[in-house]
Amino acid sequence: MTVVVDKTGILGDLRAAPGHLMRRGQQIAVSVFLDECRPWELTPLQFAVLAELHRHGPDDQVGLGGALALDRTTISVVVKKLDERGLVERCVSEKDRRSKPVSITRKGANLIREVLPAAEAAQDRMLAPLTASERAQFIRLLGKMANGNNSESRAPLRR
Repeated sequence: MTVVVDKTGILGDLRAAPGHLMRRGQQIAVSVFLDECRPWELTPLQFAVLAELHRHGPDDQVGLGGALALDRTTISVVVKKLDERGLVERCVSEKDRRSKPVSITRKGANLIREVLPAAEAAQDRMLAPLTASERAQFIRLLGKMANGNNSESRAPLRR
């Protein structure tokens, strides 16, 4: 049996496939963020959790995961690491023992304000190859793609 590669389709140039390009973009985004935010030893997901809590206030882990499109295991691990650093506090809800409310501590709020310029610099570095109008179009189209496929995610955005 002979396999024929379609030169015009995805097998013609995998490097041009949307999924491959998004994976590469994610690798670059994480690398640039970690480089810019190295002094604070903060991952992109840890930053996202702190930023969400700082902006919207306390939330339970399930709600926080939904707001950031993170599954239960991932949000649990991220919150645990932030708690160990004293950047968030977790407790058990008096209303629902299964619920685990999370709030940002003063230390966490100070850190998020301190790291914000570096996180913004990371965003600028990621988009540096694009013109201002291309940046706006890229963000608009990426958002449209992500929101239009939200139900396809194993951890859909729920806010």
